[in-house]
This record gives sequence, structure tokens and C-alpha cells, in this order.
Amino acid sequence: MGDVLATVGVVEMKPFFALFNVMPGFVWALLLACALALIGVKQVQLGAARTTAAEARADLAIYKAQAAESARLAELDARREEIRRNDLQRKAIDEAAAQVDTAQADAAAARDAAGQLRQQAQRAADAARAARADSAALGASAAAFDPIGMLADVLGRIDQRASRLAEIADAARIAGNLCERSYDALVSTTNAKGQQL
Repeated sequence: MGDVLATVGVVEMKPFFALFNVMPGFVWALLLACALALIGVKQVQLGAARTTAAEARADLAIYKAQAAESARLAELDARREEIRRNDLQRKAIDEAAAQVDTAQADAAAARDAAGQLRQQAQRAADAARAARADSAALGASAAAFDPIGMLADVLGRIDQRASRLAEIADAARIAGNLCERSYDALVSTTNAKGQQL
């Protein structure tokens, strides 16, 4: 049975080899040359495509590196700007706190001076009342109206009200300045040389 298969295989191969006899050898050589040329062209095209793909990958890697560097620099600039703004706000807050302390010290000094002034006015009113009481004891009529006492009372009330208004005005001025400086710190930007725009 093995001989039969071998015989069948040879018989089947004969028509294929018969094609070699039908066409002259130069046609076969020409077909082989065309096939090799086509394979060569395809190899060149494949090499060019591989080179183009490698260049595209290299360009993509460069682009990604540039994008990462740009993002890093933008983040660094954003951090610097945030630090600059925070520093300006912190400085404004510290200066406002110092102004509050100064205003409170000035208000305390003014209250002390006003207290001394009220005491002097009270002593003058007491002295005037005593002099009037002495003159009333001598036979003159005592006046029901005490103008010096009223003056001392009015001056005291005016001073208290002025002190309170001064405290309110100082607090409002300091808060306004702080608000303005904080806003300026948030909206102002710096250029590459660090100059404020």
C-alpha cells in the first residue's frame, strides 16, 4: 500500500512539474526576479514604516516629556504664587494686629487722660459747689441749677462717646485696610522677573 501512495504522489506531482516544461526558463527567472523585487520593495516599505513608527514614538516621548516639564513648571509657578499670596496676606494680618494693638494702647491712654480730665472737672465742680455753699451760708440764696456740675457731666458723656466712636472708627479703618491688602494680594500677579503687574 505504501507503494501505491508513492505512485499516486508522483503521478500528482507530474502535472506541477510539467508547468516548468511549458514555460521557458527565462520566464521563470523573470517571475522569480519580479517576486524578489516585490519582496524587496515590501521590505523597504516595511523598514520605512518601522522607521516612521520609531520616529513617531520618539516624537511622542519628547512631547510627553515636554508636557510633563510644562506641567511641573506650571505647578511650581502656582505654588510660588500661592506662597506669595499667603505671605502677603499673613503680612497684612500681622500689620493689622499691630495696628489693633496700637489703637487699643492709644484708646487706653485716651481713657486715662479722659479720666484725669473728668476728675479735674469734678474737683472744680466740687470746689465751685463748696464756694457757693459757703456764700449761701453767708446769706446769699443757693441756686437750684448747678452749671459746673452739668458741664462736668456733659464733658464726661462727650468724652465717653468720642472714645467709643474712635474705637469703632479705628476698628473699621484697620479692617478695611486688611481687606484691601488681602484683596490686592489675591488679585495681583507677578511676571517672570518678579515685578508686580
